Order: sequence, then C-alpha cells, then structure tokens
Amino acid sequence: MRSNFAPTLLVALLLATVAGRAADVPTVEAYLKFVSGNRPMAGVGIMQDKKAKALVIPTDMLTEAVYYRGPARLELVEMVTTEPTSDATPNSEEKAETTKRPTRGVKVIASNSVVTPAGKPPIAWIDLPTKQGQLHLILIVNPGKDNGITAIQDPPGSFPPGSNRYLNFCPFPVTIRLPSGDQLIAPGTTKVARPGSKDGNYYDLEILSRINEQDIGSYSGRLYHLETVRKLYMISPGPGNVGRIAVKVIVDRPPSARTTSQKPPVKKGAK
Repeated sequence: MRSNFAPTLLVALLLATVAGRAADVPTVEAYLKFVSGNRPMAGVGIMQDKKAKALVIPTDMLTEAVYYRGPARLELVEMVTTEPTSDATPNSEEKAETTKRPTRGVKVIASNSVVTPAGKPPIAWIDLPTKQGQLHLILIVNPGKDNGITAIQDPPGSFPPGSNRYLNFCPFPVTIRLPSGDQLIAPGTTKVARPGSKDGNYYDLEILSRINEQDIGSYSGRLYHLETVRKLYMISPGPGNVGRIAVKVIVDRPPSARTTSQKPPVKKGAK
C-alpha cells in the first residue's frame, strides 16, 4: 500500500515556503504627493490593502497627500470603471452614501460604478526605501522614462509654505538669484530657499547656467509671493545651445481640510 505521507509533506513544505516569502515582503508606510511631468493623468491609481485608490495627477500642482501602506514597490496602474451586476446589493454604508443630500448648487449624477485595476502592466513604478520609517515624498511621474517615477524627500518642515524648492535636472550647475541671496545647485540635486519677499509682494527671480565656470543668464521673471503657498521649480535642459533651460513651476496650496486619504485608517476597536 503506497503512503500519502511524501506528497502531503511536499505540499506542506510548499505552503510554508510561500507563507515565508509573503512574510518577507517589506511593508512601507508613506504620505505621497503626485505630479505629472508631461501630461495630466486620469484613469490611474495605486493598490493599497488589496483595494484600488484612484488618482487624478495634474501637471501644474501637487495632489493632496495620499496615505500609502503596502509593498515597497509602488506601482501606478491603469484603472477601469465597471458597473456592478443588477443583483448586487449595496451594503449599509453604500446606501447611506447614496442617500446623502447633494450640495446645493452642485449637479449630482447617481452612479454605482466601481473603479478597478485594468489588469495591464504598471504605467510606472518605484521601489520605496524600507528602513527609513514613515516616508514623506513628492513623486514626479514620467511614464516611459526609465521606471517612470522620480521621488523627492519631503519630510515635514523641510519645504515649508512660503518657500520654493529648486530641482536641477540639467547636466550643469545653475545659480538661483533671489533677493535673499544666490543659491548654487549642482546637477541632479535640489535646494529649498525663501525668496526674501514679503507676503503679497512681487520679487525678481533670475536663473543662471554655469558653463565653463561662467554664469550665463537663462531665465528671469517677476513673481508674486504668498506665504501660504510653496512652489517646486523643475529646471530641465532646453532646446538649442548648451546652457538653455526650460522651467516648470508646480504649486502646492494648503489643503482645504484633512481628508481620509491623508491619515492611516483607524483599527477596529480603537477609540
């Protein structure tokens, strides 16, 4: 009589191996703000706790902070909208949501549609650090360029309202000339500086490209300063002669209110 002990032991070992691999997958906790480097992005999202989080990523401003807890490899995926089957019955929370009175003056179209991943390869991805505790990042999305996402550290207090962050994507240094003083930024690095202007006043900004140890004027403007707003300046090589640049300004306004996407979910039973 043949024993089933060996196959049973093999299955047990395989299950233990799979469980061990799942336990080895590092989990990352982060607050993320997104911006698109080329075109506005809709119909995209990220996966979190096996649920899809839909995003709309603009090109000229940062999204609100999104709380993320999941695998170290963050993937931006294409999303699709599907309609539930006719026999699907919404739960009590969904019923309460659909019976809320709409805001006065806002036209609301009732919909039970569900947003889910399209099942296609990721549009872009990034491997987040796993040994730095809770992360605060700005993610610049450029699908088709390497892995498609560039991360900038954004810990609380490092880039406060009223300041500007200058990010140099050029292969040469640039000098940021402000009323508060000059800031030399090496290639591939970033610096934060206050312009040295009072709230509600204009100030002059000049950017110089350093080519062969000489500063060449490549950008100038007269800008309006607000202490409640912070701005990210993305400086990239421009067309034509070496030293020409393209400047993209991204605004981050204060949130209107703290949303559920900005804080971790409350555990069941917690007060």
